[in-house]
Amino acid sequence: MYLIYVCIFILLAGSAAQQYVIDRPIPPAQTLSLRRMYYLNPRTNQLTRLARHPQGDPLASESSRSVYRVQPILEQHSVPSQSTLQLLRQTAVRHGKPRWHMLTANDIAITQNWNWVPDIKNQSSVLALAKMCYDAYTKLGEDDWYDIDKDKWHVNDTFGWDGDGLRGHVFGNQDNSLLVIAIKGTTAGLFSGGPTGDKDKQNDNLLFSCCCGRVSRVWKPVCNCFQDDNNRCEESCVQDTIMGEELYYDHAVQMYLDLSDAFPDATIWLTGHSLGGGVAALVGQTFGLPAVSFEAPGDRLASLRLHLPRLPKIPIWHFGNTADPIFIGECQGIYSSCWYGGFAIETHCHSGKTCVWDTVKEKGWRVDIRSHRIGDIIEKILLQPDVFSLPECVPQTNCSDCSGWDFYDDRDNALFYLHSPDEYRSL
Repeated sequence: MYLIYVCIFILLAGSAAQQYVIDRPIPPAQTLSLRRMYYLNPRTNQLTRLARHPQGDPLASESSRSVYRVQPILEQHSVPSQSTLQLLRQTAVRHGKPRWHMLTANDIAITQNWNWVPDIKNQSSVLALAKMCYDAYTKLGEDDWYDIDKDKWHVNDTFGWDGDGLRGHVFGNQDNSLLVIAIKGTTAGLFSGGPTGDKDKQNDNLLFSCCCGRVSRVWKPVCNCFQDDNNRCEESCVQDTIMGEELYYDHAVQMYLDLSDAFPDATIWLTGHSLGGGVAALVGQTFGLPAVSFEAPGDRLASLRLHLPRLPKIPIWHFGNTADPIFIGECQGIYSSCWYGGFAIETHCHSGKTCVWDTVKEKGWRVDIRSHRIGDIIEKILLQPDVFSLPECVPQTNCSDCSGWDFYDDRDNALFYLHSPDEYRSL
């Protein structure tokens, strides 16, 4: 079987379309084990590699291992060129953060690359990624873990277990040629608090609201970019706020850069649930990485405000169901769960492709915040393949966010509009 993959790779490498050299073909089944840990210190905002759990538990303990089976496939996608990514990395050296808007049009080149991506038509692969997202909410050694397909996948890196900030793990195979970053979503089912609740809320309201979480006079917004009570918002103010804040997005980018420096030949994927899925998709857009999200808010508005490239064919997939008010952008208004929790999650337009289970029309589900939980997605949908087959993944067309807002921008070279989501957007 491995020889077959080698032959396929040689044929592809010799074709005119092949622009990206893959050193080692990855067969479908991979064995993963624990390698390292990242911890995000909430006081210093620094990601540090640790050899032991912050509380002293050995990383290699048997209780810290979960196993998964994921099948990669070879596909061609639009990604930034290596020279463009190198220039993007240089902006991080100069300014502390990689920012696309610091590049000129002459700096940017897009290529069609062949790479290993998750097989999103494979039920067990999608289920395994969802379980990685589930495990990103838990601490190593706790009983609240899925453990299947022993000796195939093991937990790898863990970062930010204690206090406020980014949390999750990285899963890797035996030779670290394939790594999967799983990012934690909003803590404790969105509304019951938890050690990262305040930081989660700040990130949700900055990235996925129309204007910094400005919903009414009784709310405290995360910035002062709104003009008055007529839903007018100064767009450059919002963009400057997002660019200047220490977001989960920035920490996830920092983690990816550290990981890619440590394993320069590795194929890296991202996954996440809810807020974690949105962050995974944004990092995927930044570097042209494969990303799979589950029940994530619409990330397209945040990607525009971060000036990320809008590529016509990018390896990003968003799985969700129509009974989840956050995924479909209906967790709004004074009677919504988001309102009571202090969250302004108002966007529903996604980058890449969406893969939607129509649980409302086809299965009679009611729109309910409980349909947002990753555990429910696993137990009620992905573990019921006879009831729920994998949906077709398609781009969201004719989608716009924040239709009730008037955005103005006095800059001469304003980029920002909420409509025409399918056009290629050059930076």
